[in-house]
Amino acid sequence: MKGEDSFRELLGVQVVEVKDGYAKMSLKITKQHTNFVGVTHGGVIFSLADCAFAEAANSGDKVAVAVQVSINFLKPTLEGDTLTAEAVKVSEGKTFGLYSITVRKEDKTVAVFTGLSYKQSKS
Repeated sequence: MKGEDSFRELLGVQVVEVKDGYAKMSLKITKQHTNFVGVTHGGVIFSLADCAFAEAANSGDKVAVAVQVSINFLKPTLEGDTLTAEAVKVSEGKTFGLYSITVRKEDKTVAVFTGLSYKQSKS
């Protein structure tokens, strides 16, 4: 990415791979990532997916921001699980890009996130 992401660092999200229109991130779930019923907080899963989205959307020489995102939570995860978020560019025009982000625990999909980004050239 273009600079430091302090929030990503706070969460413990690790960059696995980044290339044009693609990013893969990982996060080992700790007690601090869980909610009052002992499962991973939805905001943590959302943030992991959003980090992958940001990396994929900001590859290259443009700066992108999210204009619309959605997430569907499919399965719970627990302390000790390692999650991966894989962002793939679906479509990109001059100003908008559509990305699909899948969050997995091993080979099981736990959430699906869709993000629409707005890009503008650096000025």
